[in-house]
Amino acid sequence: MADVTQGISAINDIAAKVQSGSADSGLTGLDVGSLLGSMSMTNLVINVVAGLIGSGFFMYGKKRQDFRVLGFGVALCVVPYFISNTLLLLVACIAMTAAPFIL
Repeated sequence: MADVTQGISAINDIAAKVQSGSADSGLTGLDVGSLLGSMSMTNLVINVVAGLIGSGFFMYGKKRQDFRVLGFGVALCVVPYFISNTLLLLVACIAMTAAPFIL
């Protein structure tokens, strides 16, 4: 049990050095929040799910030569990254998912 505790404290020390910029690596002040910008976890999950559905639409549309489904697939992969409001993002993704079946 002592080995595990020492290992965890060593990892915490390394993480503290990287965040403070005193480590010898080029990763000074690495913050995951700065990599994601202003995206919340909810937006990130919606983006991933929309991207998966969009990839499926894209592959299906390409296989069936249906450019309508292919276009909505590309839109589902790209558009969510430009919408920061969670409710608007959810409504837009649901609309783009349902649109090929309605139109």
